[in-house]
Amino acid sequence: MIKPKPHLTKLSPYPPGKTEEEVRRELGITGKIYKMNSNENPLGPSRAVIGAIQKAASQVHRYPEASYIELKKAIAQRHGISEKQVIVGNGSDEVLEFVFKAFLEPEDCIVISSPSFLMYEKFAEIYNVGVEKVPLSQDFRHNLSKIKKLLLSRAKVAFFDHPHNPTGTVLSKKEWREFFNGLSEDVLVVIDEAYGDFVEDKDVPVAEEFFEYFPSLLVIKTFSKSLGLAGLRLGYGIASKEIATALEKVRQPFNVNLLAVKAGLAVFEDKQYIEKSKRLVFEGRAYLSKELQKLGFKVLPSQANFVMVDFGENAEKIYQALLKKGILIRPLSAYGFKTWFRISIGLPEENRYLIEVVSSLL
Repeated sequence: MIKPKPHLTKLSPYPPGKTEEEVRRELGITGKIYKMNSNENPLGPSRAVIGAIQKAASQVHRYPEASYIELKKAIAQRHGISEKQVIVGNGSDEVLEFVFKAFLEPEDCIVISSPSFLMYEKFAEIYNVGVEKVPLSQDFRHNLSKIKKLLLSRAKVAFFDHPHNPTGTVLSKKEWREFFNGLSEDVLVVIDEAYGDFVEDKDVPVAEEFFEYFPSLLVIKTFSKSLGLAGLRLGYGIASKEIATALEKVRQPFNVNLLAVKAGLAVFEDKQYIEKSKRLVFEGRAYLSKELQKLGFKVLPSQANFVMVDFGENAEKIYQALLKKGILIRPLSAYGFKTWFRISIGLPEENRYLIEVVSSLL
C-alpha cells in the first residue's frame, strides 16, 4: 500500500473544540448546551447574512466570480487600501497556508511563540519546514526580542497571533516599532488578527497601522469572530501589492464559495450587528474577568473574545462539572497549560450561568 511522505508519519491533527453534537453523544446531555469553547459569535449570524444566503441559494449551481473583485473592494474600503493588496481565503487558515506555498522551502525555518495558534506549526510540519519556538515572556506575551534575533539570523518568516491565542495578551505600538526597527525586508512578518476587532486598548496597533512600521508584512483577518461567519469559512489577508500578488499565484480558483462571498458582503453592510458583537464581548469580558477573580482564580488580561483562567488544583473537577451542566470550555493542556482553560465570551445569561455553576462548586 502507498505510504505518506516520511515527515508526515508523526503529524497529529489539529484538536478542535468539542461540538454540541459530540458532547450530547458522549455525555447524554439533552438540555441546553452553552458553547463557550471555540470563540464563536454567540449572537448567531446577522439577519442581513441570512437574507443574502437565502437570495443566493438558487445560484449555487454556478461558480462564483473567480477574481472575487467585489469582495476585495469591500475589504479594501474597510481598511483604506487598494483591492490589489487583498487576498481572500477559505478561512484565514488558508491564507496562512499560502505563505508556505509561496515563500517557504523545506530548508527554510519559521519562528513562532510557544504556545500560539497550533496551525502555524501544523503547516510547518505538513510542508516540512523547520520551526523555532520562542517561549512567551513571564507576563504571557510574545517575546519580541528573542523572535527578532531569530529573524536576523536564520528564520525567514515569523507568525504572531495578536491578540495572542490562547492568552488574549497584546503588545503596544512602541514595542512593535522597536521590533520592526532594523529588521530586514527579506523576511516576512505575519500578524494574525483573528481577534483584532476586540482590541479596546488604544495603545495597541491593529491591521493597517502595522504597515507604518514595516512593509514586508501580511496581516490576516477573519470573518469567523466579530462577523459571525465561522461555519462559512471566510478570511483574508492584506499586504503590499507584491506580496499579495505572490500569494494570489498559489490560490486555487474558486477557493471561496458563493454563499461565503455573499454573506461577507452582507455582514460588512450590517454595521449595527458588528458593533453589537463587539460591545457584547467588551462587556462580557469585563464581567467574566471580574467575577472569576472574585472567586479566587487567576485571569489573564485579555483583548480577545475570550479569557484565560487558571482553575488550579480543582481544574479537572470544575471542567467535568461544567460539562455535565452543558457548559463547554476549552482545556489548554495541548498548549502546555494543564490547569488553565480558555472561556469564550457568551451571551450575558450564559456568562452569568457559568459563574453560578463555578460558584456552587466552590
